Formats: sequence, C-alpha cells, structure tokens
Amino acid sequence: MQNFSIRTIFAGDRPLVRVGVEHIAESNSAIELVSIQDNVEDFIASLATGRCDVMLIDYAIRSKGALFGITLLEYLRRTYPKIGIVVLLTHENPVIIRSIHFRNISGIVSKFDEVEHIVKAIHSAYGGGQYLSPTIRHTLEGINNGMSRRKTELSSREAEVIRLYLSGMTISEIANKTHKAKQTVSTQKMRAMQKLGVKNDIELMRCAVSLSLVDGASTTLRTPTGDGYAEGSMQHVRTNPTLPAMWR
Repeated sequence: MQNFSIRTIFAGDRPLVRVGVEHIAESNSAIELVSIQDNVEDFIASLATGRCDVMLIDYAIRSKGALFGITLLEYLRRTYPKIGIVVLLTHENPVIIRSIHFRNISGIVSKFDEVEHIVKAIHSAYGGGQYLSPTIRHTLEGINNGMSRRKTELSSREAEVIRLYLSGMTISEIANKTHKAKQTVSTQKMRAMQKLGVKNDIELMRCAVSLSLVDGASTTLRTPTGDGYAEGSMQHVRTNPTLPAMWR
C-alpha cells in the first residue's frame, strides 16, 4: 500500500520557525515537507512545480514586493484555489484574524497554541475543511459576540496604504502610486487606524509592526511638515516578548 502524504511547502524567514516546522514534518510521516522558502518570491515560484497540496505560511514573512500580508493571501487564494492554505499568526488582533478568515483561508493557527494544531490544520486543509486553533477560535467568538464584521475587517487597500505610508511615502505619493485621489487614500488610512484602535503615527507604527503589516526593519517614524512628512529615526520594536523563541 502506498504511504499517504500531504505535500507541504512552507514560507517563513525566521530561522527558528523553519527549524520548528522541519521538526513537525519529521515527526509526522503523513506530512511531506517539499520545500522551505525564506522569501515570498521564491515561495511563489516553488508553487509552479505543482507539487503542493497545502501551503503553510508564516504571516510575518517579509517581502520585497507588493505581495505582503493580506495582499499575498488574496493572491494565493485567487491563483491557487485548489491548494489549502494554513497561516501561522504571532498575534491575536481581531482585525487581522477576521480579515484572514474572511478570505476563505483553510486554517489559522496561533503560535501561542500547541504545535499539534499545525498538524491538524494541515490535515483539515488537505481534506478541504477549515481549522482554527483554540486561541484563534476564541478571538473570533469574541468578535461575533461583541463587534460587527465590518468593524473588524481590514481591507487589502487599507493594509496597502498603511504599508506604503509607514515605508516613508506621503499621502500624495501614495495617491500617485495607487492612482487614487488624496482624499481617498487619507480616508483609507483613517479607517485603518480606527479599526486598529490607534490614535497617532507612533501607535500605528508599533501596531503595524506587531501585526506583521509592515517589516520593522524598513519602517520609519516621521514628523509632520505641511502636506507631507519628513523621515525621522525609528527604534526597533520588540513584540510579544513572552512568545517562545522558536515562534518569534
């Protein structure tokens, strides 16, 4: 009898996370770890081989291009509708969890939950089901009980505006790049800040880094100078200090 295996490709650029995923695959004969990619571009290229049943993605993976976070997940779901997608999350922010869940992602697993839930999520995704680890499920239940869906979803356009804004671009530059009116971009930024519960750019930067909306290494703090902003200095923000080192 031929051995059953789920061909899995993992995308993650944190060395300890990659080691953890390798250990999980070695401990579960039903999971065949086809490849591990440390950047989005190589990960997408590896999918073209056709040897993948389930994608396992660290949401915190950094990207040099426009495919990042929610935008990346939307692209993958649209381009590979038959391949299961399991996302690993460091945080418990309801806005991001709901935004991912709304995009028909097969599984969402919190890094604060036991590693066995990664295995369960991969099996569920392979079978065409959906799986939420306990922490994720608890957060979504809280959303359903106390908040409307619209208030807890960050759109891909809002996420992109925040990413561009914190990379150093002004509202005018973002408007030119995205071919949108300045007022539209400004409104998208304001709505995103309201959903994230932040009141100023410093809080926005810290929140965006902790939620992996942007890469902390490329984020700058700026001070207002009329219509635009002058780039300033930024101190790296450590997030989730209580998280086990393997999953940071």
